[in-house]
Amino acid sequence: MMKKIILLAFILLLFSTAMVVTVVAQQRIVGVSVDDWFKFGDITVNWSSNNPNATLPPGFEELNETEWVLLSVENVSGTTITFQSTRHFKNGTERIESGYLDIDTGDTENMGGAAISANLEANDTLYTGSTVKINETVVRTYLGGVRETNHLNVTLEESLTQYYYYRTENFYWDKPTGIVVEQYVEEIEQTEEYLTTYSASVRITESSVWIIPEFPSFLLLPLFMIVTLLAVIIYRRKL
Repeated sequence: MMKKIILLAFILLLFSTAMVVTVVAQQRIVGVSVDDWFKFGDITVNWSSNNPNATLPPGFEELNETEWVLLSVENVSGTTITFQSTRHFKNGTERIESGYLDIDTGDTENMGGAAISANLEANDTLYTGSTVKINETVVRTYLGGVRETNHLNVTLEESLTQYYYYRTENFYWDKPTGIVVEQYVEEIEQTEEYLTTYSASVRITESSVWIIPEFPSFLLLPLFMIVTLLAVIIYRRKL
């Protein structure tokens, strides 16, 4: 079955699948610095099944017990970022791990998906060596301000006699820093009369990098034009 082939772990910042990318040479830029940190919360996990033998996948189970994750930058060397991850569980215990990620090649230890190159655009590949591309660059709200964000969607679907499987994953990375800011996964599996569904999402909640909400520079020109137009209208009314 497809489900047994695909890795089901959706553990924040500890993706077991490394998304390695690009065939065309492209400059890769580290967008974070030593001592930068990013805290992730707003964790939601939903699961339901009428199959008496179904269980919540291990990755989802741990995520469901997680209150927050703090990701700190320990070192930057070339295109390789060394992170320390502190996972705080709801029962008050913590687990600290270290790992690295090369934002050029995608080579990683424990930190797959945590970051990509800064300032990538739609249709740019995530890392050198693969063909996975950013779907779009969109404006989304994080930490009380709007951010330019790079979005990747990966969807798998299989429909057979008496069997249906669907999985969609969405990843969002902050464009100026390349750091992950949101992840969402949803999975549906139906075998005959048994239906199992689950979903999980995680968002950034705090950061040392941006405290004052950032206003995208590409919105400044339209805003200037609107203000200018209003000024002209008011001036004409006074004449």
